[in-house]
Amino acid sequence: MSNDIEIWLLFAPFWILGLGALIGAGWHLVHFKINHGRAQAAGHAHLIDASRHHLRRGLIAVGAFVVLVLIGLGVAAAMGVLFGR
Repeated sequence: MSNDIEIWLLFAPFWILGLGALIGAGWHLVHFKINHGRAQAAGHAHLIDASRHHLRRGLIAVGAFVVLVLIGLGVAAAMGVLFGR
């Protein structure tokens, strides 16, 4: 197996987990928008519990995506240096 393939295989799990986190973030942020819109239409001035839940989970998932991508890039860069590329 070539060094390039090994480096990508080390990066791939972080990339796949990051995509899962990004999909989860999108799902929660869309549901936040829906719940928040419904609450505003019903006359609520503040965030309701459902909106707060989806906003919090969406922001956590965005942070998880960023962290996973950075870890994956760090692993790929470290392996590139170790393999002499």
